[in-house]
Amino acid sequence: MIDAGIIKVLLVEDDEDDYIITRDLLSEMPRKRVTLQWVKTFEAGLAEMLRNQHDVCLLDYRLGPHNGIELLQTALERGCQSPIILLTGLGQHEVDLQAMKAGAADYLVKNRLDANSLERSIRYALQRRSAAALAAFEQARLAGFGSEVGLALTRRDSLDGILQLCTQAMARYLNASLAQISTFDSESGLFEVRTSAGSLCRRESAPLHFPAVRLDVAALAAGKTALIQHLRGDPRISERDWAERAGVTCFAAHPLLLEDRLVGMMAIFTAHPLTEQVGEEMGSVANGIALCIERKRSEQALGASEDKYRSVLESIKEVIFQLDAAGQWRFLNPAWTAITGFEVATAIGTCFWEHILPEDRPAQQRAFRQLIERQRDSYRLETRFQARDGNPCWLEVHAQSIVDPAGKILGVTGSLVNVTDRKLAESQIQKLATFPRVNPNPILEFAADGALAYANEAAHELAKTLGQPEVSAILPPDAGATARHCLSTGQKKSHEETCLNGRTIIWSFFPVPQHQVVHCYGDDVTEMLSLEAQFRHAQKLESVGQLAAGVAHDFNNLLTVIQGYSECLLARCDQDKLATNALTQISNASQRAASLTRQLLMFSRKQVIQPTLLDLNAVLKSLAKMLPRLLGEDITLQTDYQAELPWIKADTGMVEQVVMNLAVNARDAMPKGGLLTVSTTVTEVDAHCAARQADARPGRFVCVSVTDTGCGMDRKTLERIFEPFFTTKEVGKGTGLGLATVYGIAKQHQGWVEVTSQPGVGTTFRVYLPVATEVVDSNSETLTVAPIIHGGKETILLVEDEPVVRELAREILEGYDYRVVEASCGPEALRIWDEHRGEFDLLLTDLVMPEGITGRDLAIQLKSRKPELRVIYSSGYSPDVLGKEFGENETAFLAKPYLPPQLADLVRRRLDAKLAPQKEPAVA
Repeated sequence: MIDAGIIKVLLVEDDEDDYIITRDLLSEMPRKRVTLQWVKTFEAGLAEMLRNQHDVCLLDYRLGPHNGIELLQTALERGCQSPIILLTGLGQHEVDLQAMKAGAADYLVKNRLDANSLERSIRYALQRRSAAALAAFEQARLAGFGSEVGLALTRRDSLDGILQLCTQAMARYLNASLAQISTFDSESGLFEVRTSAGSLCRRESAPLHFPAVRLDVAALAAGKTALIQHLRGDPRISERDWAERAGVTCFAAHPLLLEDRLVGMMAIFTAHPLTEQVGEEMGSVANGIALCIERKRSEQALGASEDKYRSVLESIKEVIFQLDAAGQWRFLNPAWTAITGFEVATAIGTCFWEHILPEDRPAQQRAFRQLIERQRDSYRLETRFQARDGNPCWLEVHAQSIVDPAGKILGVTGSLVNVTDRKLAESQIQKLATFPRVNPNPILEFAADGALAYANEAAHELAKTLGQPEVSAILPPDAGATARHCLSTGQKKSHEETCLNGRTIIWSFFPVPQHQVVHCYGDDVTEMLSLEAQFRHAQKLESVGQLAAGVAHDFNNLLTVIQGYSECLLARCDQDKLATNALTQISNASQRAASLTRQLLMFSRKQVIQPTLLDLNAVLKSLAKMLPRLLGEDITLQTDYQAELPWIKADTGMVEQVVMNLAVNARDAMPKGGLLTVSTTVTEVDAHCAARQADARPGRFVCVSVTDTGCGMDRKTLERIFEPFFTTKEVGKGTGLGLATVYGIAKQHQGWVEVTSQPGVGTTFRVYLPVATEVVDSNSETLTVAPIIHGGKETILLVEDEPVVRELAREILEGYDYRVVEASCGPEALRIWDEHRGEFDLLLTDLVMPEGITGRDLAIQLKSRKPELRVIYSSGYSPDVLGKEFGENETAFLAKPYLPPQLADLVRRRLDAKLAPQKEPAVA
């Protein structure tokens, strides 16, 4: 009989008459509550079946080009879950078998079909589906129960904590109002409830304890499940009315056995009936719980014993260890941390050789394998372990194999003794013993009678180097007498000097009275004396440079006066040819003298840069005519200039100096000849490339490269090549200023130098100079007309410590109608500024002045009082060398010596720049 409720039936039938017959049969079914959906085609039927919205599906065997078995197979493969009954017009046994193999719930022949047989087939199909679903649910429930209990048993927790999780799983999956796990005491024969869970435990009115159930312990020990179907009134429960009050009716208990030994019991109280199957369900997890109880009990039993041994192990200073057969630490006492600094917890589970220095590992691994392979029973080795602080510690390893009763190797046990102090002492003794033997300097020992008792290898090598057959030949005269005197007086004697074959040796004698010997130490100071000479030479060069800079600076002041007054007189003697010629000669001579001062300043690296627009290719082509004579016949000069190279703004002499210095450096690197290549290129330097070079910056640059095929340089040399006075050349062949000058000139021109080199291959220097921003008119005349210089009525504060230069500048400026107020130093200029209330339009000041205030300091103070003040600095030094940067929008620089028109023109331009010029509109 079909249960009450509506049964949804899907009919896939291509014949309408058969559809009507089936519909009528369904309507005649007893207690019918059936809804029928009819589809005609294979495709429509498959779509509806895959929706799983019907309780049962009826399929006709004949469906046009397809048949019902094909539809049956396709639907089941694609997820149809409804039971399927196949209908056919012919009762063929082969079709019946095919249908059942394909998964049909039943097979009915149409001409034998009636309402009862159809109702019976549908009912059986639905019952089979319900039973299958129930079985799947029960299987899933039991799988979940076992999984949750198994997960609880793997937790690192106390026994009660683990059992509590197990009882919670029992209450949930066995639908128990109360679940309990008890442990059994074999001595008393009593059970102790360890954990409880379930709805009765969550009630606010729940008692603190639950009534006991008297059970047959022998039956439980035999593995039998205790089942009470009716708790109410059962004499085995201590409180008979408790079951009624708690609302429970059934009880089941299953033993926890371990090797036929009773260790505990799991029990449940339920409000629903229980069957014998509950014993199987509880038994599915009972063995795991029993194992957990026994393991925890064993751990507790061992705990007290371990505490006794732990106190002993913790007090031992030696490391007690155990390794498994794979070489992993299984036990280490606290002495491990005290000796190595590593925590025991982090070391356990790691391989022992990970803590040994790499060079000592092979010996330890080999000895360990011999123990594991029964080639030896024990071993003793001293090895270095890596301590946590990074220092090695020496440990003496005593190890022996662990063998079980069956003769199987389980691992290795032993101890580690810290022998670091002893090894350090031995090492120190060896060092002291080795010191004289391997010392690169001569070490000698004289006996009490002055006889030479010992000489190290370095002393013999030195004697051989100096061409002497015996060590005694290189010692000071009467060395034996000196040794006896030192021993008798107890005083040392130092700085006994011997000179042989151009080398100087200093000897020192030290008595050792307790051993009645004298130690003698020799030191070859030839190189040190040479370095001292080089240092004195460098100091001399520095002094000469300072002197040259001072002379050039003072001489520039004199040349300023000479050139200035000669130009003034030339402007007034146009008709007097004799005077004009004399003044011209004076002016030309002063210009030649100015060129000499520039050379002096270049030597002292305080030269004034005089940039002009240059065609670098033209400069290098002109210089290339002279370079072969400088390089010599063994070196081939090769040039490669990029066509149409952009112009640069640079000092011609300095650019030539750069190439000359690099060429000389390349020549010295190719003593046996080679190839020197000078090339030019233009390159765009982006931000990414600039970031890789400290001095580089983005922009457009012309690069001149000088490449040689010489000896090259290593990394340490490359790091120092631009240091002043650093040189790898022999004494007298270089001052170490060449590359420093190249670096300084490149920096003065807002460029930089890059070097690549490889020993034995060669070196390439690349000097980057910025492309000029000024537009070069290639069609302009070579003859330029001097601009007309206008004067003005402005007031100028002139600050110059050299009286004649100050007087010349005043006369020049007053000649252009300016009002000039003079000061000889910074403090006087500040006083004059206050007296005139700052009514000055321009400050013309020397940079280097006495009395503690430089021209730059003065300008900063005055501009803080009057920001619109214009400033012109004047000096025989370069502003770059002085470490200052001057922006054209703020200040200007006038190099000494200068001509009157230069001064007047610069003053006018600075004053005119006071107000921002307005752009005139373009004229059509």
